[in-house]
Amino acid sequence: MDVASVAWLKMVRNGLVLVIVACFILPFIPPSGAQNPIFGVSLTCDSPAEMNVSPAGYEPVEMTCTVENTAQVGATKIEITNEWNGGASAEMIGASGEYSVDAGASEEFTVTFSGVTKQASANSYDFEIFATVTEWNSIPMNDPLPRENDSYSDSLEIATYGAVELRINDVSTRNVEAGQEFSINLQFTNNGNDNDRVRVDIANIADLKLSGFSFIGSEFVAEDLAMGATSTMREIKIIAPDSVSDDTTYDFRFQASSTNDAGADLSEITIPVAIDAADSSGVLSIGSDGISEVSGDQLLLYGAIGGGLILLLILLGVVSRSLRKKAAKNNAEENPIDLDESDEEDVKDEFDDLFDDLGNLDINGDEFDDLLDEI
Repeated sequence: MDVASVAWLKMVRNGLVLVIVACFILPFIPPSGAQNPIFGVSLTCDSPAEMNVSPAGYEPVEMTCTVENTAQVGATKIEITNEWNGGASAEMIGASGEYSVDAGASEEFTVTFSGVTKQASANSYDFEIFATVTEWNSIPMNDPLPRENDSYSDSLEIATYGAVELRINDVSTRNVEAGQEFSINLQFTNNGNDNDRVRVDIANIADLKLSGFSFIGSEFVAEDLAMGATSTMREIKIIAPDSVSDDTTYDFRFQASSTNDAGADLSEITIPVAIDAADSSGVLSIGSDGISEVSGDQLLLYGAIGGGLILLLILLGVVSRSLRKKAAKNNAEENPIDLDESDEEDVKDEFDDLFDDLGNLDINGDEFDDLLDEI
């Protein structure tokens, strides 16, 4: 038999083998989209939770996937691959590898997502995981046997978190008088990862109202802020109690909070307010502006001035009366007074007598009445 004949016989033999194999296998291969009863795979995954990227509560997200060999007989080798668009902001690990799975059995694997903190909640990362049968019953899956595969697709979402910062430039004690109006100026910043309505309240406002404080306009301030934005300068106007018995200091506890995230930390600043007690005692006085109240301190001042004037008038009256008595006594003497070389000493004696008279002066009721009449 020549060489051409031998080659022709080999070609016929190989063709017959392929036909026999195809005739045996092809009836069991389902149309596209149907499950293959001889070799096949199924992939299922839990949907991933939103990832918390706040600095205080960041944790990676884990997702469990299950790959199953759907073949009735024979173990399969299944390869896991993925497509991921996380870039530099997020990462997916665990969605790759190779598993040998017996017929009807399954294997679980964990996919972990991680990412940078403080990123915007608007970020979203799509992904798809593929499970492909690369070998069945030790037979590689190539032509003419098609590779079976299954896939799972989803997206990783970023959770919204709130973070606020309250700023009051002047945190020193405010000294105000009873009934006086004063104000607190403040600003606040949205440090969360989404647009947020930031609100500032006075935490102990109920106690302050019971103590007599009142407010002009709103008792709180709020503003819609973009991510990273700071509010305009805001003001809360307050009126101190009309009267307090003693000088008292009250604490105003200002708290800024996030509307997006009720669990976010509060930003708090306490401002002491010292109220100077006003003397409530007084009398009514009538002036050019009508009836007004005179305080106790003013009464003390006026009383001191009046008392000083009365004392001065009494002293002048006593001196004047004493001088008149002295003059009358001198006029009654028959012998004139001759001045000699001791004139200076006599003048001194005259003044001594004057002060002696003041010291020995006995003022009874009638004399005091006469004195007041003379005044």
